[in-house]
Amino acid sequence: MVCNHQMRTEAMKNLFLTSSGLNEKTAALFWECIGKEPVNTKAILVPSAAVGNDGAREGIIVCIERLANMGIPLHNILLYDLAHLLSDGYKRTYSSYISDVPVPFRLMTAQELTQYDMIVFCGGNARTLLSEINRTGFAKPLKQAVENGLVYLGISAGSMVAAGNFSDGLGYLANPLIPHAEKESPRGEIPKNDWIELADGQMVWIKGERQEIK
Repeated sequence: MVCNHQMRTEAMKNLFLTSSGLNEKTAALFWECIGKEPVNTKAILVPSAAVGNDGAREGIIVCIERLANMGIPLHNILLYDLAHLLSDGYKRTYSSYISDVPVPFRLMTAQELTQYDMIVFCGGNARTLLSEINRTGFAKPLKQAVENGLVYLGISAGSMVAAGNFSDGLGYLANPLIPHAEKESPRGEIPKNDWIELADGQMVWIKGERQEIK
């Protein structure tokens, strides 16, 4: 299965579910799907899985460093912590006079999300991340944006919330994922509904309706 810029412009969903991030081989495929040079790429980083303790917060630093090492300028990375967003359905009171809430503190629309090339969900506590996605109502614009070409990169917890680990997850993959597995699942097409043991260096690639382990 080949990915290129033309395919990306056809607004087909494109998800990279990794255990520990991209390696040299998978990064090459990833950039083919982005269809831009890293220096011109705009990314959203969602760190909400890694805010439980300082050890987890270190993962945010590592994720920023990896994105920078991929060649993405720091000023092209939006840090979007869902913990700063109001809950879905909440009606503002004393702040209701503020009509122009800055992006990091409000729910982005699907159109706003698709102004970026990629969204990255870093590792940490998958249940915490998914709770924040559902609390804020972020799943709806996120899914619309992914269908419209926003590339999804999951790392550990960020991959689990897109897979079958939770009944209220994003639902892109029926199979539950075990990241950082010592025994890796065979590469190739995914067996139906079986657990996937995803070793560091592996990933699940979802392109349209096609799903495979790389």
